[in-house]
Amino acid sequence: MKKQWKSVVMIAALALSMGLAAPAWSGLADPMLEEYAVHVIPFYKIDANWSAFLVVADTSFQDLSYKGSDIHLKFFDRDCNYKQDAIVEPTRTDAQFYALHSPTDANGQFGGLAQTAPEGVIVLDGYGHRFLTYILLVNGNNNSLIRIDSIPCKGHENAKNGACWEGGKDGTWLRYNSYNTVAATFGDTGAFRTNLYFFSAVNSSGGTGDLRRELLKYGTPYVASDWASRIHLDGYCDEIYLGSRRLDLKCTQRLSLTSLNFTNLNVFPNEACHGSPGHIETWAVDSSNEFEKKAYSGFQETIASLVPGANLIGTGYMHHSDPEVEK
Repeated sequence: MKKQWKSVVMIAALALSMGLAAPAWSGLADPMLEEYAVHVIPFYKIDANWSAFLVVADTSFQDLSYKGSDIHLKFFDRDCNYKQDAIVEPTRTDAQFYALHSPTDANGQFGGLAQTAPEGVIVLDGYGHRFLTYILLVNGNNNSLIRIDSIPCKGHENAKNGACWEGGKDGTWLRYNSYNTVAATFGDTGAFRTNLYFFSAVNSSGGTGDLRRELLKYGTPYVASDWASRIHLDGYCDEIYLGSRRLDLKCTQRLSLTSLNFTNLNVFPNEACHGSPGHIETWAVDSSNEFEKKAYSGFQETIASLVPGANLIGTGYMHHSDPEVEK
């Protein structure tokens, strides 16, 4: 079984290096800069059709020990409730992967995760040791491979290694913003499938707010002091306004483009849009649907079945607005 996982990860790495599932970096945080010792993996999913591989690697700083350095993992479900812990020990100059869907990997520390939190969020703390991390999701429903990079915490400039520290409260969680835009949509029928992901750390009656409390131990999100619980969405195609929607956020969620019911965005190309792709603008709002300076993050997954037997996959974090020119 371990060899099978290695084969999957090798294929994944090859696909990513060829650009078939290449992530789009946010201007706010490029994890390849290797400067972060605390991260959030904002989405993973485990069930009969989904496998989730957590990748953790040393950086050029080589903070990790040759014998292995502890990285503490805390798992939260999609409603922000804390569920369980694990500790992994990646070694210097190494990249290791962990099969979250396996009850035996990492000495059985992921056992029961598929039942207690089959969809959720992971907070990873390297205790000042900088490392890289991301999640590889294998979806058996459509034979797709999705890579979601972490949301890192940038430490105070005077902190050791520039790292965030639990209890320090002075770090900045990157990739969270008050505005996020889906740059282009190519439909959700026929050859194209589009899914949108939204990440927050809500403190609502639907959850206990465990994730929010955990993140606040390290710092606050970029451009805001707290996380959003609701967003407004405007749909467009060829600059034609298609209507507005509201979405109550969870800590992590994945939804199809079709579920938003922007009819002219479901099929591409669409005559009403003169053949142009659509786009969606989103921003945080309060209970009165007025703009609220709170933060969340968004991610887009587009799968194009243009060649029989092969999918082209485009993924990436949504574009952030410049905070100096926000609405």
